[in-house]
Amino acid sequence: MSFNYKPSKYVLDKVREFAHKRVKGSSALYSSRGEKNLSKMEEDIIIGTLGEYAVQYYCKTIGLKCTRPDLKIYENRRKSFDADLTSVVRDKEIKLHVKSQSTNSIKRYGLSWLFQKSDSLVKSPDDEDMMVFCSVDPKVWEVTIVGFVHPKLVCELGLWGECSVPYYRHSKLAIYLEDLEPYAIVRSELI
Repeated sequence: MSFNYKPSKYVLDKVREFAHKRVKGSSALYSSRGEKNLSKMEEDIIIGTLGEYAVQYYCKTIGLKCTRPDLKIYENRRKSFDADLTSVVRDKEIKLHVKSQSTNSIKRYGLSWLFQKSDSLVKSPDDEDMMVFCSVDPKVWEVTIVGFVHPKLVCELGLWGECSVPYYRHSKLAIYLEDLEPYAIVRSELI
């Protein structure tokens, strides 16, 4: 699949403002997860949020209604592993969990996406859960949707891997595209 999304200036400005405000209120949470660099935290939030906008736009282009990315700032204790977006596919609500990786990170670690070990997608995903994997080029802020994967298949096949970055290993697991491809479980489309 190769669906590309380039945000408008309006969306990019909104996402940057959101990231800046969120870092101010969540730096302690990110620090506990292994990240201490404030500018890296802000860039990670921009990358993740742009992935959500790309998925919402993709759903719209294929004729599906989809919720908008949530730009509210929550207290650390109110954060959750709920889906980023929801859509309805063939009269069934699908919970879309969007994971994005920067092209800089791809060059260092390969196409991979990180999950908290305590995330329900890792432990006990629902039938309605769908993971959506994206890559984001921070030089031009363009998003590519790589594919869609049911987390139950990842669990059944035992494809959760160790995180390449040592200081994230205490709290995160990874999924590597190269581990998914042999099983042909990265779907090119949502429907």
